[in-house]
Amino acid sequence: MEVVQATLWIYANALRRSFQCVAENWVISFAPLAYAIAVSLAGLVVSPLGIVGGLLFALATQACVSSGLYLLENMVKIGKANFNDFLRGFTAYLWELLFISFILWIPMRVTALALASFPNGALIFLLIRIALYVLLNPLPECLYQTRSSGIELLTASYNFIVENWIEWFLPNILLTVAGFFVFQLLELLTYGLPGFLQLFVLALGLGVCLTYFMVFRGFLFAELNGTTRRSRVYRYNARGPQ
Repeated sequence: MEVVQATLWIYANALRRSFQCVAENWVISFAPLAYAIAVSLAGLVVSPLGIVGGLLFALATQACVSSGLYLLENMVKIGKANFNDFLRGFTAYLWELLFISFILWIPMRVTALALASFPNGALIFLLIRIALYVLLNPLPECLYQTRSSGIELLTASYNFIVENWIEWFLPNILLTVAGFFVFQLLELLTYGLPGFLQLFVLALGLGVCLTYFMVFRGFLFAELNGTTRRSRVYRYNARGPQ
């Protein structure tokens, strides 16, 4: 029972800190929209370039991911992020992300080719991708919160999931479902508004939900990483007056 209470206490702290952080940095909620526009423009520009264009598009996409992770790092670690962090972030984790993408792409490509001739090859490949999604789910947080790099990041993500899969996935799933219903509610509330205004409100709502979700993941990862259920129970029992 104490394990459950300690875990719920951690969830409550992460939810509260995430709300405060996003409220104080609400402008960051526009970042996902900015990334979407940047990636779309990059796709239009490089699409006629064939393979080279594909590589440049991948570079632009990973640069946006790098910027997003850098913003999250600053919000989780120091409680604030600004426009300079947004710009600086495009190169902060770029090469690390490209390396991880490359070392994952090769075996996945080889596996896809090898399974192509199997009767249930497509299903097997799908199951492999689902397994990777589960095992590497906390990879973004491992990247900006740990000192691991390269292949060590994959190991760190795997070890974290093995130790904390229940504590990690339960709130992630619940928040994903909640975010879906919030977005559906926004669509209902904005029905009938001028198209541009409706698109703006929905984009902002999606940005707020996504920012809150990722900040929550960051705080939750910080609470769980490097701890055990026993140590978390000890921290819960040793907490100060509420």
